[in-house]
Amino acid sequence: MTLVSWAFASPVGSSPDDNFHLPSIWCGLGDREGLCEPSGDDSTRLVPTPVTTAPCYAFQPNESAACWISDESGLSEATWMNAVGLYPPLFYTTMSVFVGPDVTTSVITMRIFNSTLIVGILSTVFFVLPTRLRPALVISILATSVPLGLFVFASTNPSSWAMLAAAIIWVSLYGATQTTGRRQVALGSLAVLGAVLGAGSRADSSIYAVFAVVLAAVLGVRRGHARSLLVPGIAAAVIVAVCAGFYLSSGQSASLAAGLPTDNPPLTGGQQLANLFGVPVLWYGAFGASGLGWLDTVPPAAVTNLAFAVFAATIFIGIHRLTARRALAVAAAFGALWLVPFVLLAQSRAVVGTEVQSRYLLPLIIILVGVASLTPQASAAWQGPRSLVAGTALAVAMSLALHANIRRYTVGADSNAIDPGAGAEWWWVTGPSPMGIWIIGTVCFAGIFALLYVVLRNGVVEPGIDSEELTR
Repeated sequence: MTLVSWAFASPVGSSPDDNFHLPSIWCGLGDREGLCEPSGDDSTRLVPTPVTTAPCYAFQPNESAACWISDESGLSEATWMNAVGLYPPLFYTTMSVFVGPDVTTSVITMRIFNSTLIVGILSTVFFVLPTRLRPALVISILATSVPLGLFVFASTNPSSWAMLAAAIIWVSLYGATQTTGRRQVALGSLAVLGAVLGAGSRADSSIYAVFAVVLAAVLGVRRGHARSLLVPGIAAAVIVAVCAGFYLSSGQSASLAAGLPTDNPPLTGGQQLANLFGVPVLWYGAFGASGLGWLDTVPPAAVTNLAFAVFAATIFIGIHRLTARRALAVAAAFGALWLVPFVLLAQSRAVVGTEVQSRYLLPLIIILVGVASLTPQASAAWQGPRSLVAGTALAVAMSLALHANIRRYTVGADSNAIDPGAGAEWWWVTGPSPMGIWIIGTVCFAGIFALLYVVLRNGVVEPGIDSEELTR
């Protein structure tokens, strides 16, 4: 319900680069009369006009979304789309199933489907995992989702699947090394599913998936357990093969190998050094500082500060009493989070704040928090005031971000009314009011932490962990 609230919180075309992604979705199943027709140019297609005009409000934060005409008739040429295979096709093909004659209904259906799919897969992984590994999955999602994660999960952006893959591949594969029988097979299969979804949405997700396999191996591979590692070994091999296939067949891989295309001159030594020490700005941006949507919806500073504080707290709480293997995995995840954007900036001849967006790093942020939280004492560490304070901080941050996002599109970001629907110039024809969406989203997200607080207060223990293991 939280994600559904975010699905209604912004108009069609509001997720980053939707002028590329929406036409790509409309043509995800190939040419179809009235939906995706040949234009005479192999690199473009004709799609319904409202699809091409949807982001008319982009980069104008003080303007509402009233400029978009949802029922405009006719077809228009989409000049920037996935016709030549820049992105892997799976995300667009799947979402294209929900394309219909009404653009608004189609997009809302896609967003709700995507939200349901993500929650469903996360829930499945949660229940299949050994109990002692479940906290790491929950923490990695909740501590990194406000506000950008929630926005992207409930959007038509392929980054949503990349983030989902980052959350489940490493923990499912590691869980498979810790179990046997049907549970092991199920976890291996879920890891493969995550790789298919991630690599089938973005080329960079293929790289993150292989990195997740390496982390699972660091954490879970032990000498003398070759037989019990057969299933996770096969799953890992399939993941690598799937990722290689999607990566090599995607035009996006060229940008990852050589950098994003720019006309910038080579960076000076001083600019390289500034980039190296400026990378954490991109982490901060993932918690709201860089803006939502087309980066033109900047939530209040309290959102970023509260969300980033919880993120940092999860790292510090999680790394208490590190084992050698977990220390190595945490160091690798932290190093990747720092070096990947630095290298991409260098290849793209760009400085921090340009070209490379914070959402590209969210999968690595999710992985870092998950690996750091992989401790037998996770539930005990978050009992009492810690879960209460962290939950309150995230709930407040989410509510403020949701309000700012709704208000930006109903009237414009320069309005400070408490009711996000007051004087609305744009809103959906049907469905709850802006105030209703804000209240539903706020209450539901806060309810997650209220339930967690009750569960932790009642003293949930992870079975299979004896005092000797806790001491180690």
